[in-house]
This record gives sequence, structure tokens and C-alpha cells, in this order.
Amino acid sequence: MLTTTGSSIADETPHAAGKRQSHSTSVPPGALHGQQSVFRVPLYQRSSAGVSEDTGKVYHARRPHRKSRAGCVKCKQRRVKCDETKPHCIRCQKLGVDCSYDAGHVNSAHSRSVVSYFIEKIPSLTRQETAAHNMSLLAVSSKIDELLQIKSTSGRLSARVRALHHFHEATTPTVSSERSQNMMRGKMIRLAFDSPFLMHAIIGAATSHLRRIYPENSSYTVVEAYHWQKAIKQYSEEISTSVGPHNMDPLYSACLLMTIHSFGLEEYNPRNSFVFSDDPDALNWLMLQSGLRHLLQLTIPWLTQSMWWDVFKQSREGNPLYDDHRPGRVDLHPDLADICGIDDTTTEETNPYHWPLRMLTPLLSLERSMKTFTHYTNFMGRLLPDFYERLLEKDPPALILLSWWLSLVLNLDIWWMETRAKSECVAICMYLEESEDPRILRLLEFPAETCGYLLMHVQERIEWQCESVVC
Repeated sequence: MLTTTGSSIADETPHAAGKRQSHSTSVPPGALHGQQSVFRVPLYQRSSAGVSEDTGKVYHARRPHRKSRAGCVKCKQRRVKCDETKPHCIRCQKLGVDCSYDAGHVNSAHSRSVVSYFIEKIPSLTRQETAAHNMSLLAVSSKIDELLQIKSTSGRLSARVRALHHFHEATTPTVSSERSQNMMRGKMIRLAFDSPFLMHAIIGAATSHLRRIYPENSSYTVVEAYHWQKAIKQYSEEISTSVGPHNMDPLYSACLLMTIHSFGLEEYNPRNSFVFSDDPDALNWLMLQSGLRHLLQLTIPWLTQSMWWDVFKQSREGNPLYDDHRPGRVDLHPDLADICGIDDTTTEETNPYHWPLRMLTPLLSLERSMKTFTHYTNFMGRLLPDFYERLLEKDPPALILLSWWLSLVLNLDIWWMETRAKSECVAICMYLEESEDPRILRLLEFPAETCGYLLMHVQERIEWQCESVVC
């Protein structure tokens, strides 16, 4: 369940709330003498009946104590006494926070420990109310702004750390299967603190999600555009220099997240579809999904060293049809095989529709939920160039296959996919509904029904049936 509001995730930190409360507390008469404060503690006497009485209050002055002047940085920031135990004071050890006696000592190890504390010890920004909690979050906030070269607001949580929290708590379940959610919430976020383009991609994805949840908040639009632009630019620069074991994991991670941006569609408008355009870039939303496949090919020698290796391997092993390259039409949808011209001798090399249909057919009987989410996204990521060419040529079999897959995606109810899926599906129905091939018209009925489009021949059939009933 989301714990955010329309404007921000945590508009006010617990520290700020406590500070305001302290200002509203009244000061008892006689408590201040000149420039010195006298701290008095009321002691209540109990009556023999065990009932507290308001009379007879006795005040005792606060005990004198030795101030700690050589305490650690954390205790000084929190304004609490430090026991000065080295290398780590007892108070910091109990809180599980990084302890340092050097005020200028800020390094990558310290930053990683702060991030680890944020991810593993503080699951929600809205539940904790300790000073250590606030300081850790401020340290994370400063680290993000330093990484992204953004001027930070001193003493306040930045919008970036709020977006990071939203990604951790709310976005990850909507963009990945259960197998990869823990990876995204843990290792991916920690990795982002050393990879600016990945941090931009994470914040971009989270802000896109927030904008979808709170469309009335226009500020998300600007922030979203900024971080996606930075993510794409820096990702392109990184991949153009060198790709190897040193940067393959942040590249994999950013590539997976950029699917959200490339596939997403701002507004539903079938007339803006690639089927009504001669611009090949109009199909980029689909063609760009093959980016991860190309990246994997570049990093084959080191793939087993990747933090994503187990996830990739499980995705393949959990799908027995992942590498089903059998020739012919056995186990293919018969009507779709007919429209694609596939017979018992057809292979992937002789027919550009054989492989897409081999991937599509098992999806038709698969459960449509986040549990099977990766099976559907694997389809668009493993399409080949010759199929893209047929789509750009508006070849009816290619459009039919794509419309069926879009219909399945539409049933998944994924926020970043549904507008695109519906808009393109309706566009294909509009484009093909005047076909004189009865096979095409019949195969259009499934996607049309799913996306809520009334085909002309279906409307005519309904009208004819109504007239028959009247007669």
C-alpha cells in the first residue's frame, strides 16, 4: 500500500515536527535567571490512597555533568553525550550507524554504509522518529545530490531521496517480477550510488510512477523529463566508451528501467500510431526493447559474474518454451499459423513470423499477472529485425501478431504499459478493419474486444441480427 501524498512522500521530517513542538512548550515562571537556565524536574508525592496530588511539588536542580568535547561526529550532530569509545562509540554501535571521529572524513565506504542503513534498517520514511533516522536520511539525500551534481538544500530531505524511497517501496512491484524485486530494492539501489546514470534512471522511473498516481501535480512532469534525459544521455556515453565486467551491472539495470520510458505513452491517441505514419522512428517504442539482448551479447564472457545472472538464468529455466525453435506448425495457434503462411516445413530462417508466433502461442494460455510478467516482456525483447521490417511495411500478418500480444499485455493492467498497449491495439484494428480477407477480420475480433473497439463488420453483424429479431 502506498504511503505517499500527492506532493511528496514526507513533507515534514519527525525532527521538524519535534522542533515545532518544543517551541510551543510554555516556560515556567522563574525558570530563567539572566543568561542562565535552571532545569527543574517536578516530583509528585503520592498520598496514602495512592492518588497523585498537585500540591507539594518539589523541584530538584539538574545534576552537574561533564560535557563531551571529543565525541564522534554522529553524537555531535544529534547533540547527545558521546562515551568517546574508539574506534566506534557504544551509542552508534547500538543504533547501527557509521561512527567517525573525523568531521571531514567522508568516503565511498561511509556513503555505502549510510545507503545500507537506509535500505535494510529503515523500510519507511514515515514510521521512524529517531534522530539517527533523520541524520541517516539526510546523509543519503546529500550523497544523491552530490552524485547527480545537484545543489542540495541543507538540513532538508531532497526530492531525490523521496523518489528513491518511492521506488523502493512502491515502484519495484509494478516493474518487475518477484524474482527481481529484491535485486532492485537492494543491490541495484546500492549500485546506483556509484553510477549517476543508474540513479537518474531509478529516480526517473519513480517519478513517472508518481506522476501517474498524482496527475494533478504538474511538478512531476518536469522532474521526470529531467532525470530521463540525463539517464539516457549518460547511459549512451557509458555504453559507447567501453562495456565490461566493471560496468555491465549498472548498464543492465539502467537498460531494464529505461523500458518504462521508451514503452510508455503520454496520451491515448491511436491516430499517432506507427501504422498511420511513414516515419520509422514511430516504432522505436518497440524496437528499443531489444537493447538488453544486444547488451547481453556484448558481455557474454563475463555474464556469469553479473549480479543479475541468477535472475536471468531463473527466467530462462522457468520458461520451458524460452528456446523453443522447433520447425513446422506443431503447437502453434492454427489460425495464426495459416495467416502467417506457416506449414509443416517452415523454419525461422524461411518465415519471419515463425519465431514471433512460437513465442506468442504459449502466452495465450498463460496466467496474466505479475507472476508471469517477464514472459510477456521477453516477447518484445526477443523480436528480430526482419519482423520489425514487416511491421514497418504494415504487413497484415505482422500487425495481427502484434495486436494479439498487445491484447495480452493490456490484460496485465500495468500502469506504464496500458496506454501504449491500448492505443496501438486500437490503431491496428482501425487500419485492418477494411480488409477484404475474412481471415484477417476474424482474427481482429480478439484484440478488438480486448481493447474495446467495435469493428465495422462486427457492428454490421449486430445490426443485421437486430433487424432479424425485429422481423
